[in-house]
Parts: sequence; C-alpha cells; structure tokens
Amino acid sequence: MKVLGFQRHDVRLTLNLFKRRLRERYLGSMLGLAWAVLQPVLLLGLYTFVFGFIFNPSKLPNATVSLTFVIWLIAGFVPYLALSEGLMQTASSVISGAGLVKNIVFKTEIMPIASTLLAAVPFAVGMSFLMVLLILQKNYPTWHAIFLAPVVLLQFAFLAGLGLFLGATAVFVRDVVQVLPTVSLIILFGTPIFYPVERLPHPVLQKLTLFNPFYQMIYPYRAILVDHTLPDPKGQLYLAGVTAILFLTGLWYFRRLKGYFEMAL
Repeated sequence: MKVLGFQRHDVRLTLNLFKRRLRERYLGSMLGLAWAVLQPVLLLGLYTFVFGFIFNPSKLPNATVSLTFVIWLIAGFVPYLALSEGLMQTASSVISGAGLVKNIVFKTEIMPIASTLLAAVPFAVGMSFLMVLLILQKNYPTWHAIFLAPVVLLQFAFLAGLGLFLGATAVFVRDVVQVLPTVSLIILFGTPIFYPVERLPHPVLQKLTLFNPFYQMIYPYRAILVDHTLPDPKGQLYLAGVTAILFLTGLWYFRRLKGYFEMAL
C-alpha cells in the first residue's frame, strides 16, 4: 500500500535515519546523547531564572507572581524551540547525508522528514520542563490536554513540509543554512512569543497575526495547558490547510529536484 508514494518500509528507514542523525550530532562529545536533554534544560532553566527572578514582568492579565509569566512564556517557547531545531536540521539533511545520496538507492525525500523528528527531542524535554512548572504552580492539566495530539501532529507536519523545501534548496544554495539562524530570530520576535498578541501596537497588526502560521502553531499550547481552553477551531483549520498545501507542494518540489542532487553534492 502506497501513501503519497511512500511504503511501509520507508517508515522504518525514516526511523533509522532519525537515529543515525541523532547519534551523528553528538558524536565525539564527552556526554554524547545526554546533550540532547541537557541543552534544552539549560536554556529553559536560564529563561526561568531571568524572567522569574531577575525581571518581574507583570505583563499578563491575572499575572500576580513571576511564575505565572514564566509558565506562559515557556508554553510558547517550547514549540518555538522545536520549530527552530526542525528548521536547522531539515535544511542540512540532504547535505549531511551526501554519502547516502551518492551510494544508496532510496527515497531521499525521507531525509528531511527524518530530520524533522530531531525536533521531537527538545520538544519532549521542554514539555517535561513545562509540566514540572505547572505542577509547582498547582495548575494541573485538564481534559483539554487531549487536544494536544492534533496540535503536535500539525506542527510536525508543517515542519516536514517546510523541511522538504529547505532540504532540497540548500543542496544548490548553501546560503539557506547560513541564513536560517537569522530567520529563526525574526520568527521569535515577529511572532507573539515573548508578548501577548494584544500588545501589538495596532488592531490591524493583531488581526494579521492570526494569519501567521507560527502563531497558530504556538498559541494552542498556552490555551490548552495554561488557560485550559480550546484553541480557536478556525485558526487550526487554517493551519491545517496551510500545512497540507505546504507538505504536498514541498514533496512535489523535492522530487523534481532530487535527480540533480548527485551533481551538486
């Protein structure tokens, strides 16, 4: 049975490529794969310290203590952390696997998809960190948490679609990998992550932000885990439509270019 040209054995190959890239990333370091956990924990711990103890930004409605803002911030930062990691890993997926592309016959389009899974590592660590903070605040998850599953699936499908474009383009335009850290920063500060959407200076900007797929990707975590409400269904339907178009066109784009990879690598 084929789905979009993929077969069952492609799923196994995708998982194997994910494990291979995960090992390669931390190969040679003293702590090895432990860095996959330590890096996001240290980063999130730093944000907690800075915003929980150094600053006291009562910028949110009902934010009576610093921990309230920290939890709100981390709930938006964790999906961004996965997004940023996914962008970097998918963009370099084909380049870093040049040996496989040249010597093994397989569906190379699974390379950016496998690299998307690398974002699941900081995401899982970050969500665990967030859960600890929520428990400390006695803000326990409610039945709304079951809607996290489609939210997470949408985010990683969006990342996979974007990764197909980035992975294929980077083979021919290496600048793509170099410019992505700057793009990630633009997404970080251009999307309401450190500030509520209501803080934008004009109502028009607030409305335009609703069409930002990165915002629609991030705010459901705050709605579900912090506010215990359901995300706007219209926003999620919009994100689902964008994701479907992005993945299908990304797959078509990648398959059009992959015949020229060997010459460019």
